[in-house]
Order: sequence, then structure tokens, then C-alpha cells
Amino acid sequence: MKMRLTAAALALLLLLSAAAACGSAKEQPADTTASDINVTAAETEEALSDLEMRLAEPDDLPEADYNGYQFRLVIENNKDREYLLEAETGDVVDDVVYQRNLAVEERYGIKMVLGHQASHRENAAWIIKQVAAGDDSFDLVSSHVVALSGAAINGSFINWYDLPYINFEKPWWSRSNIEDLTYSGVAFLGIGDFALNAVGQTWCMYFDKQQAENYNIGDVYGIVEDGKWTLAKQNELTKGVYADLDGDNTRSAEDFYGFSISWGSALNTYVWAFDNPVCRKQPDGRIDIVFKTEKMPSICEAIYSLLYENETTFYGGTGYKSPIDGSNQVTGRDKFLYGKTLFATAFLEHAIYYFRELESDFGIIPYPKWNEEQADYYTMVDGGHAAMGVPVTIQDAERTGIIVEALNAESYRRVIPVYIETALKTKYTRDSESVRIVELLLRQRVFDFGYVYDNWQGCSFWMQDMMNQKNADFESYYAKNSSKMETHYQNVFEIFEEAAGS
Repeated sequence: MKMRLTAAALALLLLLSAAAACGSAKEQPADTTASDINVTAAETEEALSDLEMRLAEPDDLPEADYNGYQFRLVIENNKDREYLLEAETGDVVDDVVYQRNLAVEERYGIKMVLGHQASHRENAAWIIKQVAAGDDSFDLVSSHVVALSGAAINGSFINWYDLPYINFEKPWWSRSNIEDLTYSGVAFLGIGDFALNAVGQTWCMYFDKQQAENYNIGDVYGIVEDGKWTLAKQNELTKGVYADLDGDNTRSAEDFYGFSISWGSALNTYVWAFDNPVCRKQPDGRIDIVFKTEKMPSICEAIYSLLYENETTFYGGTGYKSPIDGSNQVTGRDKFLYGKTLFATAFLEHAIYYFRELESDFGIIPYPKWNEEQADYYTMVDGGHAAMGVPVTIQDAERTGIIVEALNAESYRRVIPVYIETALKTKYTRDSESVRIVELLLRQRVFDFGYVYDNWQGCSFWMQDMMNQKNADFESYYAKNSSKMETHYQNVFEIFEEAAGS
């Protein structure tokens, strides 16, 4: 199943993957480090060819000198390394983040500084307060997309299309900005390569190759590539996969399971994986709620069965507490890290930050399809991923547009190739098949308008709430909650329509 890439194919795949919420699926070597990669001259030329293509992509920005202007960022706690670093650290990704900032600072005579930093909910509340007071206190926020939507619908952000020099057609911006997140010519939140975790927090599944062999489950990659990786197949492959590791004759967190999944967005991702989004854009540019489909009741019943009736599933629920960071939404990550599951749900970036030292060999695959008739695999990016917003209080729209466009362009040129190629594809992924899956995942990420502007008032989190309540009855849940949900989205639509008409 190993495949070689031509330089043109690799370049095309990369251009499609990171910057345009896209990617494809091919290969790269096995587990190694950036410093000891053994590549041929031809492979080096391929990598340089792609890098040269990225560097050659014009940003169409004018030159300017802003005389030491302090460009103020709002970010979340513990996100400094993705946005602001005072010096190179020796980590390959950290260093290109630093180099990106330095390049933009030197080009435009600015200094990037921290304007505000707090939790995602605190950031949103702070932004609303600052804008309401008319304070020019920051230039750009890049923070938790669902929380940030609260500030967006409160009128805190300028329409991206009103910012000079912002060009959503460029490859450093997600195509979803145009195709999914623009309503009648208005977009308050933008997703671009400056927000690195919009790549890293893509949901996927991991599997333990040795355990797959031990349990004779067959060629997992072949199943995926043949389009046969469905929820039914997942249940089939994990059937009977269990070991009472602690010998207490009780199924507990200490045992080995066929599948491990977290409470929260790991559950919600199944909805998008089964091609059942909250909203879809219509030909006239407006957006409709399409969540209530004929298959949604069956989806809820199937996920309930997976969690509560399949004895080979370990579901942590809200009661799980990670010994690593205290989170209750990382059951899959932890079970896989400790070698106590065959399959698990986790972020793509967990291969970098948690699984890099694993002795066991692992592979990466997408969430399953609903059935074989479904045309494609889909996934979503966790609600914790960052989106960007520019406050209506900025004093110089042209300056802001130029700097923000430059930051995303330099991220596309410098950061994304290293992050995907060096970190994800070469340094930490274990086989060429996983590399192809990484590209598939990036291509098939869904940025749903209904999710982005949910603000915990829509229906994007219904799945996790229903399963936490052990409720599989979608029709009754819909009847009870649909009025509030529809009111929320209608309010969002009206805000966009008002902005479009102004």
C-alpha cells in the first residue's frame, strides 16, 4: 500500500490540505526525528519544490512601515507557543512560529504583543465588554471558535469582507470561509493558517497495530480505502476485544477495550462523520438548518448502543478525570497512551504531543461513515480550535488587514509545511498509510456554520448531552429543545442579514 509522490502531486496535496481546509492522501517515512531523516536527493527536491511553490505564492500586499506599532493579540491561556514566542526553542514547530512573527514584524515595522490572555469564555466576555465601551484595546483575537461566536453575534467584530487586503481566495485561508461561513456576503469569524490548532485539533481515530494483529481484525487501512469503514464495521471489528487487565472480574478503566471514546466533541463528531450537519449553505447565499434528518433518530440509537450496549467500548463519560491534565474529555487519548485500547478517538495533534514516545506502532484513520452508500469520510475540528476576529474598534482598517493577511500568508509559507510535513507526516506518524489518512482528514474537515455560531445555544452539542443523559430518543429531545435552538439560529441569521443590508 506504500506509494511514491511526484513533486507536483505532493505540492498539490499540500496546497489543498492545510490552507484551504483541504488535503489529500499520500505518504512519507516512518517514526523518526527531523534531524535524522534519511531522504534521497529526489525526495529532497520534492520537498523543496513544494516549499518553493508556497514561497512563490504572492500575497499582493503593499510595503509599509508602521514605525514600531504594537500589534495586540488576544489568545487563550497556554497558547503562547502557537502565536507568540520570544526566541527560538529548538523545537521545529516553535522555531518556525517565531520566524513567521519576525518576518512580519521586520516587513512592516511592528511588534507583536499580548493584548489579553484568559480562558476561552473569559476572552469572549472581555471582548464584548471592551467593544461595548468603545475601547481600542486589541487588533486581532484568535481563540476558541464556539466561545468567540458569542462575541461575534454581539456585534464585536468587523465583517472580514470590509477589511482591505483580506483575500479569502488565497490558500492560507480555509475555503470554508467562503463556502460555509459567509452568509449573504458577511463573515465575522475567519479560519486561516495563523490559527494552527485548526489543523491540530482535527478529530480522528487511532489504532494499535500490534493489538490489531493479535485480535486478527484484518487490514484496517484496506477497509478504510475500500470505503467499507462504517459504524457497523467498527462494531464488528471490536466485538470480543476485551481483557480484564487488573483481574478484578469487573469492567473498569484499568482494563483493555476494543474502543475508547471521550465525552464531549468526540461523540459529536459522529454526527458530522455521518454527513448530518447542522446547517447547509443554499445557492442564494443564505443558510438553512438541516439537522433534523430521517437518519438522525437512527444515529442517536446507534451511538447509544455503541456506548452502553457494546461491552467492548470504554466510555469515560463526564465522570472521567485524566491523570495527566484533569480533563474529562480525553478518555480516548489516555486509554491509547496507556496501551489499553485497540481503537480510540483523539486529536490529530495528539500524535505529536502525547504519542511520540509510544513503543507500540499505531495508525491513524478517520471516523467511520454511516454506511457504505455514504460517498465520503468526514470529520470535524474540535470546538476548542481557534477562529479569528477583528474588533469594530480598530483605528486603521488598512493596517490591520495588511498585517493579518501577512501573518496568515507567512503561516502558510513557513509554519504549515513544517507542521504537517515534518511533525505530522514524518516525525511522529508511523507509516505511509497514516500520511495519506492525515491528508484525507484535512481535506474532509467540516466547518459548519451551525457549529461555529452555536455558542452553546444551538444543537451542535445535543449528541453529547443526550448520551450523557442515556437518552437515545431524538424525536422527544428535539420536541423539547427545538424551539430554543431555532430561535437562536434565527437570531444569528437576522444579525447577518442586518449586517448584509447595512
